[in-house]
Amino acid sequence: INLQNQQPYAGKIVSKKLMAKQNQKDKMTQEIQIHASLKHKNVVGFHSFFEDNYIIYIVLELCQRRSMMELHKRRKALTKPETRFYMRQILNGVHYLHRNRIIHRDLKLGNLFLNDELHVKIGDFGLAAKIEYEGERKKTLCGTPNYIAPEILNKEGHSYEVDIWSVGCIMYALLIGKPPFETNDLKETYARIKKCD
Repeated sequence: INLQNQQPYAGKIVSKKLMAKQNQKDKMTQEIQIHASLKHKNVVGFHSFFEDNYIIYIVLELCQRRSMMELHKRRKALTKPETRFYMRQILNGVHYLHRNRIIHRDLKLGNLFLNDELHVKIGDFGLAAKIEYEGERKKTLCGTPNYIAPEILNKEGHSYEVDIWSVGCIMYALLIGKPPFETNDLKETYARIKKCD
């Protein structure tokens, strides 16, 4: 809590033991740099960060209603008007990220947070990447199975379109009550995504 204005914040706490390798430290630095550069009503607010010998502390906007994953578990399928209400906000946030040359690369219900007014806030920039030049294609295999785009699985290079794919999967999950390519077997899920089945 900010003692001046009694404003509560959320804290993301990361143990330095989890960052033994240099590339893990670099990823944490990149996540902080990307998130700190963003300011939009549909992106979780970044306030500050600090560290001691053992832990990195990231101070973020508190989203009291948790994530859309909890909403999904409680409600399963939403109505079309509710889905429109959320999709508009998700797309506003994604549009802002893309205008600022950021690909999120892990858009899913668990990374879409809700404040007291049920406004969507995109969070968790741990897999986000900045497009450094026009036409750049990223090669990293990353994302969450049910929302991962075929461009990532095919390893031929990807860009903003992978977020748009994930947004489509989110919309499907909100309307139908489960993600579009979900199976009990990871290989089968990936095969379905590649075939767009």
